Amino acid sequence: MYRIAFAAALILAALPAAAQDGHDHLAEAQGLRILHAWTPATAGPEALIYMEIENGSDQALTLSGAQTEDGQTARLVGFAYAGGVETWQPLPDMPIAAGQYLDLVPRGLALQLSDLPAPLTQGQALQIEVMFGEIHLDVAVEVEAAGASAHSHAGHSH
Repeated sequence: MYRIAFAAALILAALPAAAQDGHDHLAEAQGLRILHAWTPATAGPEALIYMEIENGSDQALTLSGAQTEDGQTARLVGFAYAGGVETWQPLPDMPIAAGQYLDLVPRGLALQLSDLPAPLTQGQALQIEVMFGEIHLDVAVEVEAAGASAHSHAGHSH
């Protein structure tokens, strides 16, 4: 009997940690959701941030950029080839219609963060505020391995 009670206590104690784990990968407000924000580890002062954005509200929202806790800004960029070289070109603010989604993915769209004070290392977390007009969402960005091409989903399930 004590073993069952002890096992139940362990399971219940783990539930808040499991709930928090899922919460770290999701930011939401007013029908807007951001999931799985991540970036590859960096060697220099620039990072490309990827995420899934879902507009579950009843109005169009416009992605205008992001900023870090330190005030560094991130702008929306799109992948392109210029003269046979891979580049990221600045883009204007991006509207997302009501009920639609936008995925920021490698070789597609990203938020480009420049002038990092130090390189980002795998396992680190970066806090940013993503801006959609008057709606600002605080988002935890996971730092994946250098050269990663997708969010690993390590440590959590969906």
